[in-house]
Amino acid sequence: MSDLVFDEEFVRSLLKEQHPDLADLELRLVDGGWDNQMWRLGEDLAVRLPRTERASALLEKEHRWLPALAPRLPLPVPVPVRRGEPSERFPETWIVTTWVAGEPADRAPIDRGPDAAEALAGFLAALHREAPGDAPSSPIRGVPLERLTAEVERRVQNAASGATLARMREVWDDAVAADAW
Repeated sequence: MSDLVFDEEFVRSLLKEQHPDLADLELRLVDGGWDNQMWRLGEDLAVRLPRTERASALLEKEHRWLPALAPRLPLPVPVPVRRGEPSERFPETWIVTTWVAGEPADRAPIDRGPDAAEALAGFLAALHREAPGDAPSSPIRGVPLERLTAEVERRVQNAASGATLARMREVWDDAVAADAW
């Protein structure tokens, strides 16, 4: 599974197979996402389909943990409401979540005013709590950045060229050179 792309017919067929009550809702592709392809489903939902090797396991964690985290967070997060099970049609876990209106941070202007920084700080403070004993850990989160260089290089190579690629590498190199926590 390497950066799969799904079409509307396929997504609708998954819904018909496992969640037929949702299959007739409007369905439209949403731009963005690293590990999942996302489709807006009706007005209030989204379908997230894994397109990288690690994505299915991440979606399973989201399905388990986001409903518990969401009530204590000061900003909305996409809460899984349905789970798509692996099947002959698609051998991976996928989810249906609530839709969170807004623009992804990586697609929005960086200058959102002073409220944006305070909102982010409040969100991170609410999230930063001691995890329950059965909470999952990640081999790629909270690790020294240099361990992620090969993956970042692969991603930026596919996303940029020329001066933009050179600048992205410069920013990454600067981040890797920073003191470890």
